[in-house]
Amino acid sequence: MGIIKELFYLRKSDRKVILTLLCVIAVALGVIFLTGGNSESNELTPADTLRKETTQRDTFHRRPYREYNKTVYVRTKVVYRDTTYRRGKALSEEEYDSIKAHYQVKIKPGEHVVLNTADTTMLKTVPGIGPYYAKKIVDYGQRLGGYVSVDQLDEIEGFPLDAKEYLTIEGATPHKLNVNSLSLNELKRHPYINFYRAKAITDYRRLHGPLRSLNDLRLSKDFPPETIKRLEPYVEF
Repeated sequence: MGIIKELFYLRKSDRKVILTLLCVIAVALGVIFLTGGNSESNELTPADTLRKETTQRDTFHRRPYREYNKTVYVRTKVVYRDTTYRRGKALSEEEYDSIKAHYQVKIKPGEHVVLNTADTTMLKTVPGIGPYYAKKIVDYGQRLGGYVSVDQLDEIEGFPLDAKEYLTIEGATPHKLNVNSLSLNELKRHPYINFYRAKAITDYRRLHGPLRSLNDLRLSKDFPPETIKRLEPYVEF
């Protein structure tokens, strides 16, 4: 109480300075009291950093399987024998066929598969031929009406030519087209007869009557000698 009484005997300016200092001290003590219980800083200690990294690693492993698998899938290389493919890249049917061909039981050199009687299962035993080309061979043979030469496989785009030595023709009896009775649309279904060749046949029949031989069409620009020779096994009159 004595200190307070003495305060009133001081000059007015001195009292203002003392009161201001007391207010500042009081505010400082209040701030310390309010924030003193939270001593943690915003900076991470080494232990905090370790906990953070562990949490991130655990979160990565807890991601949905599909997302995690996708990341690994894109960055991984897979080697199939002597050819390397990236898993993130879609394989073409020919590339996939080549891979499948490596891992199937194959016939040995000197053994043969009869081309016109083999199904896709038998064709897949030929070295270099997988499901894709086996189906191509069967489909093209059906369109032709049967193979008369192994070299006709060259007409299949991208066909592995080394596989031809394992294939053979025995007793070829191709299906024949009657060029004097079939319509234009029926004729052009054959791989060797396009629209213009079919039209040349029907025009000749209309103007000159039935054909006796493909040589009757030799004057047409659509029937050069090589076309006539290739088509002869598949026509009748």
